[in-house]
Amino acid sequence: MLSLAEPAKNRLPIIVSAYLLSYLLASFLDLSTTALALQQSGAHEGNAFVTSAQAYMSARAWIITAAAGIILAGFVVFAARNAGRVEDKWLLHPISSFASFYVNPWSPAAIGKSPLHMLSFTIAFVVMRLLAAGNNVLIHVYGFAPIGAPIQWLSRRMSPLFGFAAVIVPLFYLLAIAVSPLAARMLKGWKENHA
Repeated sequence: MLSLAEPAKNRLPIIVSAYLLSYLLASFLDLSTTALALQQSGAHEGNAFVTSAQAYMSARAWIITAAAGIILAGFVVFAARNAGRVEDKWLLHPISSFASFYVNPWSPAAIGKSPLHMLSFTIAFVVMRLLAAGNNVLIHVYGFAPIGAPIQWLSRRMSPLFGFAAVIVPLFYLLAIAVSPLAARMLKGWKENHA
């Protein structure tokens, strides 16, 4: 068994595997409860990427899940490998780190905070899938969709893609900010072990 004192780069396969396991579990809960929610009369999938003519496409949802898993695993690798480059001020105040914008996470101006953001995004994605699963259960049991209702309302007035993006993107970003203290604690541990 590996000790916590080993550098993060030596534990990278374990870190990535643990993340992928949590991501796949949350994704399974989301996708399996989607099928359950769609049994409710009048329910339909709000994610425009996994529907065609209002029909839910389970295989497409799993393909997108697999592709996203690969990308998110890359984010975890990036965060772990660059933990030592995260500036202490952002580890102490991770929420404040989201106040600035950058395009290139490898740039000298961004590398002091971009690993924190990447790790926050990966954690937020798991939380988002769990929230979606909870939303699906509420649809199945009560016919109420706290996340889906605003998506549906906007979709009818604009487009399904706009409705989905207008609700999910801000929610995801807020979740990333909310979980950033957890990401900062993880990076702090990896940074200390990296030295």
